[in-house]
Amino acid sequence: MTDANRTTHTRRSRDEATIAALAEETHTDHAVVHSLYEEELAALDAGSSVKNFIAVIAARRVKERLTAPPERTLPARSQAERRSHAA
Repeated sequence: MTDANRTTHTRRSRDEATIAALAEETHTDHAVVHSLYEEELAALDAGSSVKNFIAVIAARRVKERLTAPPERTLPARSQAERRSHAA
């Protein structure tokens, strides 16, 4: 195995361990966490010149996304009432 292959294999093993830990910690399906993790990795990789900590940052972002409270939205009627009172 070449050094590049060994590094890639080690990274993938670490990524899988991170994904499994996030799935367990957040009580989220492994496939959902895997998808979010890959999405975050791709976004970070595309926008960064320093690649050393991308996996750590991606894991943090996935955890934040999974544990963030859902956004509260008002029913359509309440939104319309608020707009009419504001005018």
